[in-house]
Amino acid sequence: MAKYPRAQFSPAKDEILAIAIMRESVVKHDIRPLLDKLLPLVATREVAIAWEGKVTFFFDGWDQDPRETAEIPAIRSYFLDVTAEFPYWFHFVEKVGDTFWHVLRLLCRGHREQTQPGMIGWQFDDHEELFRQINLLLGYMNGLYDRLGLPEEMNERISQEIAQLIECSFE
Repeated sequence: MAKYPRAQFSPAKDEILAIAIMRESVVKHDIRPLLDKLLPLVATREVAIAWEGKVTFFFDGWDQDPRETAEIPAIRSYFLDVTAEFPYWFHFVEKVGDTFWHVLRLLCRGHREQTQPGMIGWQFDDHEELFRQINLLLGYMNGLYDRLGLPEEMNERISQEIAQLIECSFE
């Protein structure tokens, strides 16, 4: 049985848009190249529906850095500024893999922690901050649905997927 059964209904399992975020853009704090890829996704109802649950991203050029991306101040600052312009992550990110949690690790303070021998996980420093951020991103997602007239059934499904991801993580 899948760990997150509701997320298995996401279209992400069929098609993924993987976006490389170049180190040079992060170092120069140039959010425009990423926004040029993201903002067209919210241009029309049809495009937003087509890319629901299909976006993932990675930071290219940081392979030699032993830190997690969420531990690198330049990446966190960059991602916060991108999110100020594109706060619709919950609609677009895939929820079968790790992208949903990657977004939250980048937006909320936390640290790596050994969960059991040989296993490292992520611990959020402030659960209130985490839930404020989740509620904020849900609000932006709802605003996107209102603005583009996206299907309420889709909104309900994504909200249930998110609830289940959170529930499973705090078991």
